[in-house]
Amino acid sequence: MTSTQSILNTINPKKNYKKIFLVWGIISVVVAILIALIYWWNTREPSISYQTQKAFIGDISSTISANGTLSPTNEISIGSVISGIVLEVLVDVNDKVKKGQILAKIDSESIEQDLYRYQAQLESAKAQLKSAQVTLQEKQWQYKQYRNLYQKTKGKTPSILELETAKTAYNEALSNVEIRKASIKEIETSIRSTQVDLRNSKITSPIDGVVLQRSIEVGQSVAASFQAPEFFIIAESLEEMELNASISEADIGKVKVGQSVEFSVDSYPAKTFKAKVDRVNYGASNTSSSTASSSTTTTSSGIVSYEARIYVSNKDLLLRPGMSATADIEVASAKNALLVPSSALYFTPKIQEVAPKKSPFNPFVQMRPKHQRQVAANNERKTIGSVWILENGTPKKIEVETGISDGQSTQILGDSIKPDMLVIVGQKQGK
Repeated sequence: MTSTQSILNTINPKKNYKKIFLVWGIISVVVAILIALIYWWNTREPSISYQTQKAFIGDISSTISANGTLSPTNEISIGSVISGIVLEVLVDVNDKVKKGQILAKIDSESIEQDLYRYQAQLESAKAQLKSAQVTLQEKQWQYKQYRNLYQKTKGKTPSILELETAKTAYNEALSNVEIRKASIKEIETSIRSTQVDLRNSKITSPIDGVVLQRSIEVGQSVAASFQAPEFFIIAESLEEMELNASISEADIGKVKVGQSVEFSVDSYPAKTFKAKVDRVNYGASNTSSSTASSSTTTTSSGIVSYEARIYVSNKDLLLRPGMSATADIEVASAKNALLVPSSALYFTPKIQEVAPKKSPFNPFVQMRPKHQRQVAANNERKTIGSVWILENGTPKKIEVETGISDGQSTQILGDSIKPDMLVIVGQKQGK
């Protein structure tokens, strides 16, 4: 009887229904909570946080960059105007020279022979001139006698033929004297020219300076018939140099004489050299570049630039001619200016685009990330001339007048922005 009663209790349907109902009730609550959490996660508004920085007082300068090459302020190329064999070379690279110092000598034997020949011709021409002058005196006296006699005898003697013959002889003697004088001048000119060639056989320095380059050796043949060969390059002083910088067409209007320059060279990457703009050329330098297309045609485009000469003090002689330099030219500056980060001028608040309505929510369908797209709050282009500040936690746009910018900071003119005022430079958005 007892065993039969326990079996009946085990299969009592009322107790089993209660347990099943309890389990399903717990499962339903958990599912409802999950559905609510998922729905809230997908429909909640994203949180936005703004990054701000303070406006501050400071010094600012605007610069433009340019590349150029260093060279001496006065560099002279020395060559030869005569031909011959190099007999001596008396200086080498890096030697200091004085004005008038002999640098090299060219064989002058043929020039000396020409000089002796012209001098002999000059002596001969002078002797011939004396002989012609004696003849002239004789013909002149004879002509005067004939003319006086003709006048006294009233044309009876000598005859008119004899008088004209005497006159002609006198004029010929006079012309012969002039010819001899001209011949002497020609020979004297040849002598002076030969003397110049003789002096030019000694290559001398026209300035005090330093030899930068030598391209001549003893025994070398010099042919100066068409173009004077270059023997030496001499710099007057390496303590004063110039940097010839190429300025782009877009920046040349900002460059003025007297502006400060900082530049560096590859030889001393950690050192900055200071200089001043000395001259800005009005003439343009055109650089052509060619590009080939797939149809094998070539087009050329001209890049317009202008050269600025920058004066460089080189007392320590660290800089050398021919070095390439990268220069920053200060085109504008301001002291104690109100500055804001340049990024603040490019910032525009963004909002989340509202997602389109979907089909009724089904928790058993796999959830996909909600597509988001950021758009400009006012659908306008970002413009330099306005910054955003936080007012009661909401971005507020303020129109500003900008001044000098160095890329990182920008000068603000007027009193629309105060020192230590927070300006927005960025924002973060998240769930």
